[in-house]
Amino acid sequence: MVKKKNDQNIKTVKAEKRLKTALYYSVELLIDVLLIYIIVHGFSLAFNFTYNVFHDSAKDVKSKEYVIVTIEPDSSSRDIAQTLYDSGVIKNKNVMWGKIVVGEYGGKIKPGNYGLSPSMTYKEILTLLTAESDDEDDKKQQVTQTSTEDIPKGASVVPNHGDNDGTMPDEAAGGKDTQKEGTDDGEGGEGGDSDDSGENGDGEDAY
Repeated sequence: MVKKKNDQNIKTVKAEKRLKTALYYSVELLIDVLLIYIIVHGFSLAFNFTYNVFHDSAKDVKSKEYVIVTIEPDSSSRDIAQTLYDSGVIKNKNVMWGKIVVGEYGGKIKPGNYGLSPSMTYKEILTLLTAESDDEDDKKQQVTQTSTEDIPKGASVVPNHGDNDGTMPDEAAGGKDTQKEGTDDGEGGEGGDSDDSGENGDGEDAY
């Protein structure tokens, strides 16, 4: 009886050791798999990021919509990338930030309003934001005029977060001038009627 109990205890101890060993190797294998996954996933992200930074692409090459994007003065590279991303003209703000840093565009980007489209590539957008002009007067006006004049005729301009009604600066100014001319014409017409009345009155007196 005693010998049988000892044999059973020995078998139990061996079974427990085998179970612990199996459990140890299972946990170790799981940790190794997780480490491999993290390394592969991290490498994939790094490769995709690097590839996109040095490869030019657009968010939607078929898009015909344009958005008026405002670049504020003293904006950092992160702020500019975030603004472009929030406006919906780029697909990855981190890639745009990387392009600005790698290409050293940070100090060249001009503040102001720009007509941009999701069909534009990263390079086309940066070229527009850093456009230079030889004429000093053109430099002052290039943000509000030149950049928005690049919008093709017939393209739809959508408002940016409801802050802009999609009206181009030149169009808005033209509308005001037209309205003013209409008012001036009306005043001139009234003046003409008064003169005609005055002349008729003189004629009656003379008669």
